[in-house]
Amino acid sequence: MEAFMPGMRVLGVAFLTLSLAGCGSGSSKFDPASLVAFNRPSAPPVPPPPKAKEDEPEVYCPFVQVLDGASALRVGGSGESVRYQYSLGDLARECKVVNGKIQITVGVEGKVLLGPAGSPGTFSAPIRIAVRKDADNTAAASKLFRVSATVPAGDTVGTFSLVSDVMEVPFTRTDADQDYTIVVGFDSKGTDSGAPAKPRRRRHAAAAAQ
Repeated sequence: MEAFMPGMRVLGVAFLTLSLAGCGSGSSKFDPASLVAFNRPSAPPVPPPPKAKEDEPEVYCPFVQVLDGASALRVGGSGESVRYQYSLGDLARECKVVNGKIQITVGVEGKVLLGPAGSPGTFSAPIRIAVRKDADNTAAASKLFRVSATVPAGDTVGTFSLVSDVMEVPFTRTDADQDYTIVVGFDSKGTDSGAPAKPRRRRHAAAAAQ
């Protein structure tokens, strides 16, 4: 996996002007110009962080990575049967410490492209945003979102944007970028891993012996 802005540590301050209204849908609105464009060499210079409040410790925001094999989602098979394909574009994040927790908000932009078998319309796709604990590669937080994009009549491309809900993970030290990684990708299964798994029913030993 490739980290955007490799080798650059960013304090968790308000780099984004994010509107949290309608989080988790393609209708979420935020100013694309405010994105720290991690995958663009021409990203704007990082502004100096404002002075932290005495009761709010500073934190280095974890890096963002796109999960291997999850940067795009194709629908309709392959070749001439492709209806449309979603792909990720710019990513950004914002962090702050509140009540012993790191509050993380992630911004995602991308596009949908019609395939040979596609036609204009509105399409949706599942995107998962997770915060991974680097020590054991387990998820400290994970949430599934659905984004929608509309391809107008006479066009072949549509765009989407998403501002995530606030995701919280434990704050242990300022160097949170050494403890966590933010992972983003399309989730082809489209299920919320936060839901408890249904236990498998075990057959009674006597019944199994019959």
